[in-house]
Amino acid sequence: AVVSTQSTGAAASGTLNTGALAMCGIIYFWQFPHFNALSYNIRQDYCRAGYHMMSVVDVGLNARVSLRNTAALIPLCAVIPFTGISHCSFSFYSILVNAYFTYLAWNFYRTPDKQTARELFRFSLVYLPILFGFLAIGYAFKERTGSDARHHQEGAYMQELFVSSTDQPTTS
Repeated sequence: AVVSTQSTGAAASGTLNTGALAMCGIIYFWQFPHFNALSYNIRQDYCRAGYHMMSVVDVGLNARVSLRNTAALIPLCAVIPFTGISHCSFSFYSILVNAYFTYLAWNFYRTPDKQTARELFRFSLVYLPILFGFLAIGYAFKERTGSDARHHQEGAYMQELFVSSTDQPTTS
């Protein structure tokens, strides 16, 4: 087996970089609208069990926290390309996803009921796979275009083109 000495992330290098912190931030801010929407729909169960959950004791605060955290995801995701872990196109796609997530949280804030909580919760289930899918695509595109830029900058493309055209065996 071949072991690479090049570290590729926090686990391999023992350090945390801004990209890793940004991804932790996404999970942190996502968890509040996800759990608050879920807890709103089962708040009667919490009440019967004697738990003093935010969705039981202060429905308005429950909805405000959801809205605040979905809104925080917009600038967080917009700056992720500056951390180097994705292409700048990620900012555009993440703003679309986060705007919709924030819209659902706004609906839940304006009208906290089972329907708006259910819509927010259901979208929160697909939010992370969508967002991290865009992040992975952006990373792959960034790596591809970055390596292409180095390739063209070094003149290797022209050398390969020239070598491949002159090294062809001729058939007469």
